[in-house]
Amino acid sequence: MTGIYTDGLISTYSVSLSGTTYTIWRSLAMSHNDAVLYSHEGTGRYEKHAAPLHLHIGLVLAVSQEANSDRIDALSLLDATTVDFSDASAVWLFECEQQNRGNLVNQLRQSLRVTLDAYPQWCGLIKAVDSVDGPAFADRDRLAPHARRFGRVYVQYGTRADPGVEFVTARAFDTLNDLCPSSRTTSQPLWNQEKVALSKFVPKTCLANPLKQPVVDNADIPPPVMAVQVTELACGGFALAVKIAHPLADAQSLVYFVKDWASVSRSALLSEPPPVLKPLFEPARLDGAAAGDINAATPDESIIEQTESLPFHRYDWWNVPSDSSLKTRIPEAFRNQDIPPAGKPIPWSEWDTKASVSHYIVHLSREQVKKIWKQANNASSTTTQTSQLSRHDAILAHIWSSINRARKMQHELGPVHCDLAYGCRPAFHLSDAFMGSLSVMVNVEMAGAELTTTANSDGNETAVLPPIAHRIRQTLLQLKNHPARLAAHLHRLAYETSPQRIWQGFLGSRHVMVTTWACAGLYDVDFGLGPLSSSSARYADGILANLDGLVLIKEAPPPPSPSPSGRESEVRDCRAPSAWTEHGVDVQIHLRSEDMLRLLRDPLLLPDTT
Repeated sequence: MTGIYTDGLISTYSVSLSGTTYTIWRSLAMSHNDAVLYSHEGTGRYEKHAAPLHLHIGLVLAVSQEANSDRIDALSLLDATTVDFSDASAVWLFECEQQNRGNLVNQLRQSLRVTLDAYPQWCGLIKAVDSVDGPAFADRDRLAPHARRFGRVYVQYGTRADPGVEFVTARAFDTLNDLCPSSRTTSQPLWNQEKVALSKFVPKTCLANPLKQPVVDNADIPPPVMAVQVTELACGGFALAVKIAHPLADAQSLVYFVKDWASVSRSALLSEPPPVLKPLFEPARLDGAAAGDINAATPDESIIEQTESLPFHRYDWWNVPSDSSLKTRIPEAFRNQDIPPAGKPIPWSEWDTKASVSHYIVHLSREQVKKIWKQANNASSTTTQTSQLSRHDAILAHIWSSINRARKMQHELGPVHCDLAYGCRPAFHLSDAFMGSLSVMVNVEMAGAELTTTANSDGNETAVLPPIAHRIRQTLLQLKNHPARLAAHLHRLAYETSPQRIWQGFLGSRHVMVTTWACAGLYDVDFGLGPLSSSSARYADGILANLDGLVLIKEAPPPPSPSPSGRESEVRDCRAPSAWTEHGVDVQIHLRSEDMLRLLRDPLLLPDTT
């Protein structure tokens, strides 16, 4: 190991193996790293290593950690339900001006350092109560009684032992045009992601899961809860990937953080004072919104009864036959106990987990979105009257209907399900700055035959969207119009045997699991490194597992706009467009390959707007 460099926060480790130099950066106090692409020292050439290289490196403390002020905060009840979820992860593709390329990595590292001072909990340890006897004695008195129950999670941070945020740098042969042609929305409205695989830019670091045995290095340093990778591309642009353990951040929190990071970077490049960052990390506020007294020894059954009318699945991970291999999902503390079911068995027979799955991005133009919205509202092109149905209701109805036609549900009288992630910040009067994973999954349910109904209009076949869109809206109103039911849900969660026991969604032939990033501001991210005419990302996307039925709905990128050269204090006009669909919509779809083939051939998928 050679060339160790420390600046008080960041360490660089250059390791020579078989003539190849591997450069590793560790932000804050960091441990092992997964390298991805490495340079040949002195040649300027780069090659991809066959497998990640695991290194053991030293600790470096953040400036804010010098005080060594140890803190423990219980994460919220909703945060605890996401412990076993995939990491929240996203990738941005950016252009970079020539004069900024030589300092790209250093600029991003230093601005990350400043930004993380406002997010100290993301540099610490995540722990779980993994015993029926409660948390470790040293932590017990620092947690509220309800947060000492099995499966609850908490963070400890603010010390020199914090693992920090992993920061990986890499280089790739890819160009921006290889990864996302500027004409993509028109030339490839059906975009095959198997040929692009942006997931390769995501750091391979195994993030901490507090309910699983941690992977530690030889120095007994625990894994981080967050990792960042900057990949310099052959064209001079770069890919930025960020992933974080889901209990600490959902997509809203992740994008909010990246926007903060970008604002710090811009200010530094303009020699301006850094912005005042105001993320809100107060998980106790959410738990405080729970109905009743969640610190009491037993639940209030009258409150529990209120949750029975909620449109939620209650699939019980522990409700399995005694001889099932899935018994291993039951925590060891409960495995030999006779525990009554808390919900329905998970319908594994509906999901062929061995089937090939395809991954596409379906782009709907602004005009197509408008047509779908009018169709859902049953309005002609000359009608100006609007209804309660949103564009999101209409787009979701269109995609859900199309997927079920592809799954050949036209004669299915049984129910099919749209398991839709529903953000709870508005219900609990919390702003977008509130950090955590604040969502539940809503079950929108219809008969397969009803969902796939089509009609002929002027000789053209069209999907019958109004009943689908109205079902979506009516289901969501059960939560929006009755926030007390969500407060009751928090009360029930506080008394579950384990917060991770109940799954509110499923995948396979009868389900889609939909996440929406509709108004997250994916393209309001500008690090100040690219030309003013294309200061936002060329493309941005969430990274999902390639599983049958996963869907992500998000805004499409704005087109580059001509601007004068040079940057001033007003970097670019960040005013939101008149609607999040102003530039169209990108829908990420993962579907069993034979169903995906039918979906792509469906003439109704991309409406004709001529």
